[in-house]
Amino acid sequence: MERVRKSGRGYTARCPAHEDRSASLSIAEGNDGRALVKCFAGCEVLAVVRALGLEVADLFPQRVADATPEGRTAAREAWRQSGWAAALGVLAREASIVVIAARAVADGQPLGPDDHARLLVAVERIEGAREVLA
Repeated sequence: MERVRKSGRGYTARCPAHEDRSASLSIAEGNDGRALVKCFAGCEVLAVVRALGLEVADLFPQRVADATPEGRTAAREAWRQSGWAAALGVLAREASIVVIAARAVADGQPLGPDDHARLLVAVERIEGAREVLA
């Protein structure tokens, strides 16, 4: 993986399942030892795992999980929190794309097809991050 960086309780990196210019992949360890994987560009977990040469079963530890209601609640909360730091990073990066595009348009410069396409990607990624933070 490329551009692996510590982020909150986990890490961010470039997603190996798609051509990623920024670190849109969030990886963290859940309280129960599971690997929590989320691509904010929309890649399915299976695609990310296979691009790494792994199987989904590799994300889970070989131990008995806490199956109590409290344990399940804690696991859900850990999953939710692991995505927050990555979502905030995505918001910061993609908001800068929106600002650059807005400045260009305000200055009377039309967006070319590549810039327009990148702006649409930024909007999709911001929406994905918003859903994580909601």
